[in-house]
Amino acid sequence: MNAPLMQADKPNGVPIGRLIVIFGVIGVIGIVFLGARQIISAISFVKIPIVGEWRAASKPWRILFLPDKTVVSSTLPSQSAAAQTWTSAPGTYWVDYAGTLWVKLDTGESYTTTLSAETPNRFDLIDSRTEGVTVFERAPAPTLNPSDALKKPSG
Repeated sequence: MNAPLMQADKPNGVPIGRLIVIFGVIGVIGIVFLGARQIISAISFVKIPIVGEWRAASKPWRILFLPDKTVVSSTLPSQSAAAQTWTSAPGTYWVDYAGTLWVKLDTGESYTTTLSAETPNRFDLIDSRTEGVTVFERAPAPTLNPSDALKKPSG
């Protein structure tokens, strides 16, 4: 007589608590996915070509960005120096996804700037130590005269 009552007390199907947990986990994953998709679509990846020579507008300073992510910074010591020779400092650079250029010279100096698609041939380089700003402009590419290319070198 007790056996049929025991079988009637046993629940049939999936427990409600387990369904709530499963749907809750699926809902949280969906919300995270939608949020991540919205954040990624809002990020704009800046791709400005930086390789080449850049010259400071206000002082005798030039920076050469090489394709292998190295940089050579060259400056004149002062305008009054009798022998005006360029002093060079090698270093490295990288550009992050937001268009920030980071320059680290082997002398310990570091600089940053934000590259802009509106002015791809100009940037304001900020010294991280002094927070001084130097305006740089892309050096014009050397123009080759077609007749010079056809000439044979003498010698």
